[in-house]
Amino acid sequence: MPSSRTWALLWVGSVGLALAVSACVFGLRGQLNFSEGASLDDLQTVQIQLPATELTVIGDPSRSRADWSGSWSTLGGTAKSALEDAAKAELRWETWGHIGRLSAVLPIDIRDITKLDSLKFETSSSLAHEIEGAGDVFVTGIDAFVSIELIGGNVEVLGGLEQIRVETGIGNIRVSTGAGVDLRTKDGHTRVSSLAFAPVFVDSEGPVTIELEDAEDLDIDVRNAGQIILDLDTAAHIGEGSYLRTLGSGSRAIQIRAGGGDVVLRMADEGGSSEEGSTDTSGEESDTDESDSDSDGASDSDSDGASETDESGSDESDTETDESGSGESDTETG
Repeated sequence: MPSSRTWALLWVGSVGLALAVSACVFGLRGQLNFSEGASLDDLQTVQIQLPATELTVIGDPSRSRADWSGSWSTLGGTAKSALEDAAKAELRWETWGHIGRLSAVLPIDIRDITKLDSLKFETSSSLAHEIEGAGDVFVTGIDAFVSIELIGGNVEVLGGLEQIRVETGIGNIRVSTGAGVDLRTKDGHTRVSSLAFAPVFVDSEGPVTIELEDAEDLDIDVRNAGQIILDLDTAAHIGEGSYLRTLGSGSRAIQIRAGGGDVVLRMADEGGSSEEGSTDTSGEESDTDESDSDSDGASDSDSDGASETDESGSDESDTETDESGSGESDTETG
């Protein structure tokens, strides 16, 4: 795809600039729409390093090149300065060996008044992708390794076969995948739909909901939780605090550190909550965990650490230990 750029000029009334002390100004917002691309030949990893934005990454196994499109916007006192400043912002594509990197280049004189409104990045499913930045991220169709590290923002990942790593300072995480996952958020709801026999690691300061297609041979390790609800084909439990249990060979790790948040571990066909709605892009938790309606008056019947027999009647040896215990506000006219 050849590179292209188009300009737009919008009148902005009563826009408070980040550098203003308490004043408002009238100005113009210059907007630059762009569309660019690059070859992915001989690459193994794609790195995307961006300022705060809404990012969509779409993988396609037939692709041999990356194409990206989006828009920059910046403020200016005159029509000329607004358009000139918007044109200074760019996304730069560079390669080193088997690594390709897309990163933002913002001159210091426009850095505080320029925003990458959104970016759509179309790429190959077979390449590893490493994303760094801030803002909401949606990834679909990437089979290889995916790593997402954000200062803050909501994350949704659909698909994947190798491994998915997500770390966000503040934000909700929603993942539906057959890959192993390692997910971390300091403030948000983490939802996982695990579609294959793969490990699940969650470190969250909020509620956690995990749905499993297969509940055999689990090594369950839940700590620092509020209420714990376990509703699997192979085991059931209600309690709080910590829960340790091995099912069968224990060859699949399910490790959760909830930071006081409630934890729900259930079969994928029994909840359905992870199929409802989409990631909350406002940064606020808007969904109510279905387990809340069952939480009142729940008691932990296993708090003495007694062993528990698997109600499935199988000959598997199970052991259990339960320890109770930029968003400016503006008015625009075309």
